[in-house]
Amino acid sequence: MSGYTELIIPPDKFNNRNVAQAVITMEASCEVLLTGTVLNPQCQAIEGAVVRITAISILKQKTLLGYVLTNQFGEFAVAVLKNPQIDYQLDMFEPVQSI
Repeated sequence: MSGYTELIIPPDKFNNRNVAQAVITMEASCEVLLTGTVLNPQCQAIEGAVVRITAISILKQKTLLGYVLTNQFGEFAVAVLKNPQIDYQLDMFEPVQSI
């Protein structure tokens, strides 16, 4: 994602205060972060599950965007373009087993 900012608050900003105030300005982004969790039928997180991301245009044309793997909590995240004319299809697959 192209939008990123960092804020460092030095200790003197907390002296005798309960709340520290700061103004953060970021550029608008053309991307959105899709997140999710992959669970098995017993509602347990699946580590290493494969998530395939496909963009589907209004003309029903499909474009494979790529794959991500879930972390130890079954979570995944992927940045995609924010476009009202594109739907995103997420397909989940079992973790790849090494032989």
